[in-house]
Amino acid sequence: MNSTKKGMDDKKFNFYCSILIFLISILLFSILTSRMKNIITANSGREIGFYGAVLDYGIPALPTAFTEKDKVEKHQSFKDNMLNILGIKSKTSLSIIGKEISYLGNVSGEKDDCRLTMRDPENVFDKFSLNEDQVFEQENKVENNQPVKNCPVYDPKLKKKLSNNPEVLIYHTHTCESYKPNVISSKDKTQNVCAVGEEIKKELESKYGIAVLHDTTVHDVAAYNKSYERSRPTVEKYLKQYKDFKIIIDLHRDSIENKDAVTFNVNNEKVAKFAFVMTRKNPHFNKNMEVVNKMASISNKLYPGLYKGLFCYNYGKKFYNQDLNNNMVLMEVGSHVNTIEESKGTGKYVARIIAEYINGKN
Repeated sequence: MNSTKKGMDDKKFNFYCSILIFLISILLFSILTSRMKNIITANSGREIGFYGAVLDYGIPALPTAFTEKDKVEKHQSFKDNMLNILGIKSKTSLSIIGKEISYLGNVSGEKDDCRLTMRDPENVFDKFSLNEDQVFEQENKVENNQPVKNCPVYDPKLKKKLSNNPEVLIYHTHTCESYKPNVISSKDKTQNVCAVGEEIKKELESKYGIAVLHDTTVHDVAAYNKSYERSRPTVEKYLKQYKDFKIIIDLHRDSIENKDAVTFNVNNEKVAKFAFVMTRKNPHFNKNMEVVNKMASISNKLYPGLYKGLFCYNYGKKFYNQDLNNNMVLMEVGSHVNTIEESKGTGKYVARIIAEYINGKN
């Protein structure tokens, strides 16, 4: 009798547990649905697009209320809204995955001849570090995609006698990051980021008297995931030899697929935009950011729209070596969809900005 009663009690207990779990599931679903609705209403104003997409993904045979336009947009809006529910800007987020891990290919779903929209202009799932606990992205306050004309590239007032000691150090943690028409990664230093660094060096030395040490050591072939470990001794070697530099640039390129987001028209010339990637937890962050903010301000004044924006990690990989010096920055020039000529074209504008920073009164 007791065992029978115990069995009935167990069944009741299991039944009530099932009811409780069911009610909790309904509550969670309601909260999630409410969250979805708020996001859709706030961000797109098209509830039918999202809910229709949910039905269409889950039950493809079920007729939905899509217009022809909806059918074209539904997949993108579904992805965007699902990522928004998680607190992620889809364009920013998906770009990050493709950025430093370019061999993953096009993760944005866009065509190969476009690139991962680096932040729409607002997207960057940065390739540098996928396991960051927190990332922060700040678009440039000067939003300008219109052509800029009559912007002097060279200012003779900034020229001085060339120093014997280098004031600028340029190196490349991901030395093989390349541009079109070349492959996405190449040791050819006339087609990869080394060519951009060399252009900046040539401009600074010949036009502004600023000596540049440009190191083109390949750090990313033997072990890509240990690129920062391999480039760190390179920086340390030069810091030991020269003690300090006015600015140290780890020069990269992005992997954004949307070319419009990283290309700028200045003086009737298409050039690649540039951006900074920094680490907030490194002990020199505040000093590093003084360099970034001054260069961004100069760029916005001279060539509004050329500077794309700032992207921050907490730690990055070994702080991207920014913990080694107050004047360390990681700069990205263009993306793999930019041509080498567009990216080298940016070199003379970046050189002018650096010259204003070092030789000017800013």
